[in-house]
Amino acid sequence: MFDSVIHVFLKIWEIYSGHMPYIVGSILVFTTLAMVPGLASSPGKVWWRNPGLATDAVYFLLHSFVGGYFRIPVMIVVVFVLSRTMNTAEIDDYFLNGRGPLSTLPFWVQVAVYLLLSDFLLYWIHRAFHHSTVMWPFHAIHHSAKEVDWTTAVRFHPVNVMLQSSLVMGLMISLGIKPEVIALVAPIDACIAVWQHSNTKWTLGPLKYVIATPVFHRWHHTHPDEGGDMNFAPTFAFWDYIFGTFYMPEGKLPEHFGVEDEELVEGYASQLAYPFAHYLKRQRADRAEAAGQGRPPST
Repeated sequence: MFDSVIHVFLKIWEIYSGHMPYIVGSILVFTTLAMVPGLASSPGKVWWRNPGLATDAVYFLLHSFVGGYFRIPVMIVVVFVLSRTMNTAEIDDYFLNGRGPLSTLPFWVQVAVYLLLSDFLLYWIHRAFHHSTVMWPFHAIHHSAKEVDWTTAVRFHPVNVMLQSSLVMGLMISLGIKPEVIALVAPIDACIAVWQHSNTKWTLGPLKYVIATPVFHRWHHTHPDEGGDMNFAPTFAFWDYIFGTFYMPEGKLPEHFGVEDEELVEGYASQLAYPFAHYLKRQRADRAEAAGQGRPPST
């Protein structure tokens, strides 16, 4: 069982290991564009003066080079199923050719299905993170950035990563999407994430209803009463348009970012602990309130 876990881990890590050149290239491009007069969404704000840069740097270094380990819980579930029905050679074939209802589709049809279906699932998971009192503290880490630029794209709690992108990737593989397809799309996803968080005011005109642009996503990073509870799609903005969560007011740009919680501070270690500390604090408050009212505490 342990050998199978390691074997599948290495196979999945192969899919992600080629991201870095594309991420670095995107960083250089959008850093340059944000410095061009008239293109910045927040003029005068540059990423190397971002007050959260030190925190983001730790996320970038750890999640870029050991980020695959955050996916282990999801992979163990996949392996648990695979190891009962396949040997090592069959697992290799599974990752090469795929197995499942979608594995017989032509390559480019699989690419299209992956792009649309994964984006649809990520849209709803993203909404769940915002509307669940249990899930929100983990996602609040991403929204804690008070200045949004490309560095914000790496600020994710490991639990958020496992329950969002990793979960969807595992599901796509289990449905038969070839890892070769994911390997093609993954660098594109990485570039889109950097682009969306870049300090640029691109809206793409009428295509704003199709593609999630930097302005579209920057509105998502504002406070809830300003648009922060809208624009959940990671790539295709039409999901928000269809489901009534699209928000891009004409002639206006987002200005205020971050989470209004004084206990959510900068620092990688404190942000890793924040969701658990938040949960324990809420439990204590519930118990105190229940004791005062003479009723059993909620669980």
